[in-house]
Amino acid sequence: MVPEINLLPKVERKQSSNLVLILVGVLFGVLVLFLIMQLFSLKKDISVLSSEETQLVEQRDVLVAQVSSSVSAQEAQGTLASSVTFVESISYPVSPLIDEVHRLLLENTYLRDYQFGETGVDLVVDFETMNDLSVFVENLLNSPYFTDVQVQSISTFEPSGNTEDTADSTETDFDVQSRYSATFTLMIDQAYLSAGGARP
Repeated sequence: MVPEINLLPKVERKQSSNLVLILVGVLFGVLVLFLIMQLFSLKKDISVLSSEETQLVEQRDVLVAQVSSSVSAQEAQGTLASSVTFVESISYPVSPLIDEVHRLLLENTYLRDYQFGETGVDLVVDFETMNDLSVFVENLLNSPYFTDVQVQSISTFEPSGNTEDTADSTETDFDVQSRYSATFTLMIDQAYLSAGGARP
């Protein structure tokens, strides 16, 4: 038999390899738990951020709508202001013009219709004689309210009180004198009218 001679001191070996494996396993488990917790935390943060994003998008849309409405309101005010300026620049008082036309009408004349335009007045006036028509035109030409008088048309008509109801009547009443209806265009003197015109 061979004697066993061991000159090395007897030291008990520790199982370090098992300990390292256990330590690595525990660290791996902790790391996996940490990652799982981070995953759930990130999912929660993602849902919170998604809801915040939705709210912010809605707020942005509301603000964009408010800005666009305020811009359109400012544009509308600009348009309104320019419209008022335009209307004030082309508008004129009509009462002095009507008063002047009535003042210039002769005794047996009738102002049938009038329409105001941007720079003038259109009149339809009935006269008994052509002489009355020419006197009226002369009076209009001498009026400071008008720069020009244009006679657009002259037509004749029978007075309505003297027409007979019978359609087959061939008799002509020579005692009835035809009347005249004239259409005029009067060009307004804007400077005179805007200065106030004639003061009564």
